[in-house]
Amino acid sequence: MTPIMVRLDRIQILSWAPTGRKPPLLEGFAVTRDSFVRCQTTTRTYARCRHYRSLTNESKIYWQYSRQKGWLKPWKITMVADDRTGLCRDEIERVLRHCRSYQLLTVEIAIDFSPSTGVNKQFIRRHAVFGKSRRRAD
Repeated sequence: MTPIMVRLDRIQILSWAPTGRKPPLLEGFAVTRDSFVRCQTTTRTYARCRHYRSLTNESKIYWQYSRQKGWLKPWKITMVADDRTGLCRDEIERVLRHCRSYQLLTVEIAIDFSPSTGVNKQFIRRHAVFGKSRRRAD
């Protein structure tokens, strides 16, 4: 077993698309749902979201479209990896080939340590800093 395994866990992409264009069908993915998105804040963002599920693993794609504000990019795409395999380059390229101009909004990685490295729950609680957290004085 590899002592440290790093996988791409989740990415979010903003993309340009022609007005009114719906998300495409993706090779290797099945559309499981295409639904209206309820407003969760005071600002409406996207009216619809198409859900995809991989035919080969547990990867999922959430493709938001039908923007409600002119300053938003037409498409916001979130890809969530299978926990065992992570996102592979091929899966990402299947999405990006439909995006003429895009930018990465979020890239999350998962780092798994084998027991032989000595990185355990106690080590993480003592040394790790996540997000906006701050180190403790002790």
